[in-house]
Amino acid sequence: MAPPVPPISWRPSQRAMRLLTAAVCALVPAIVFGAWWCVPLAAVPLLLLTAHGGSHPARIRAEADVPDRRCFEGETVTATIRLAADAAAGWTRQEYLPPRLRDFHEFDPTATPSGVRLESLELTGAVITVRLLVPRWGRWSLGAVAVDVYDTAGLRVAALQADLGEVEAFPVPAPDDTVLVPQRFPDRFGEHSARTPGEGVEFIAVRPYVFGDRQRRINWPATTRRRELQVNTFEAERAAEAVVVIDALSDLPQPPATEDLRPRSTLDIAVRGAAGLAQAYLKAHDRIGVVTLSGRVQWLTPGSGNAHLYRIAQTVMDLRKDFTYETGGLNRLPTRVLPRGALIYVFSPLLDPGVVEAIRDLADRGHPLVVIDVLAHEPHPTTAGKPDHLDMLALRLWRLDRQAVRFVLGELGVPVVNWDGVAPLDLALAPLLQMPVAGRAR
Repeated sequence: MAPPVPPISWRPSQRAMRLLTAAVCALVPAIVFGAWWCVPLAAVPLLLLTAHGGSHPARIRAEADVPDRRCFEGETVTATIRLAADAAAGWTRQEYLPPRLRDFHEFDPTATPSGVRLESLELTGAVITVRLLVPRWGRWSLGAVAVDVYDTAGLRVAALQADLGEVEAFPVPAPDDTVLVPQRFPDRFGEHSARTPGEGVEFIAVRPYVFGDRQRRINWPATTRRRELQVNTFEAERAAEAVVVIDALSDLPQPPATEDLRPRSTLDIAVRGAAGLAQAYLKAHDRIGVVTLSGRVQWLTPGSGNAHLYRIAQTVMDLRKDFTYETGGLNRLPTRVLPRGALIYVFSPLLDPGVVEAIRDLADRGHPLVVIDVLAHEPHPTTAGKPDHLDMLALRLWRLDRQAVRFVLGELGVPVVNWDGVAPLDLALAPLLQMPVAGRAR
């Protein structure tokens, strides 16, 4: 059931105010100075105000339609507003007084100015077409369009607003085809070769025949040489499980890329990298989950399938609107969120001590870990001009603190790679492809 349409409040238009001003300017000299010949000059605007008031509708409806409520960052969203009234109005007569679009603004005061941008606003008959650019990922309010509706004489005007609702802009996944595998796989069939015998295609060795082995696996050349039945053994094919941890406690702006005009920050780089990893793992039919460390810890249990990629995107949508803070870290997560032996990626600028403690806790649990440092530049000195010795000393202390954090993670056996979000993620993860990522023995 549609909500009732509220009545429209009408007010004098600018044309009515100009006519009233002309009448007053004609009557004032007649009354003050006795110039009665000015009275006929005031009769014309007064006659237009009283005799030709025009009819106006009692109900006006503006229906906004946004076909695509989901898009990727950098795409354009088109909204259509259809105006309807129970009587003739100014916007139904284009040649008389067409409506004037007054304002376009964002309804949501928490949205950043880069949330949506107006590209074009066109009026065709009783249809308004709005084209909006969504340059950044997140859940954004499209705002509203305010319209002035006139009566048939153009002497009264009513303000009307059409709310366009919200849109969800998904992050563009970073280019990545690299899928790291842990040293120990869960007992689930997949496409990765494990180091244990089982059903697969990767040859390991030959062994003596045991009752129950398949005949098609008999190695006849080895059987002829050893004069007893020998069978081939293969590596088992298993599916990997991974969890992406996104550090949203620190969101620092990063220098823009030369070819990419999208806004960049440490959170943007982390989310785009997580989307790229999720896409790569799901393409390999593996399971992947996500955990966001922001004002509160949110998670998505590892899953597989194309629909799971959209669930991951939905999980990170609320990061830009999260202004609360709760204590507690990853130790409050359910066991199913971090399965045993799952490979964990941590996207973080490594600036918050709580995140470092969370990484230490994950390493103590025995999870194989990979930390991806998304901080692409060093802090700039606050003083204008050439930095002095105090600025250089502060920068040196900051570098030593970063080295200390990396040293602690290295002692825990956690590899740390740098990624600026510009180069493909494959290049940052390539050194880790030499051998499976192993966790600490518990």
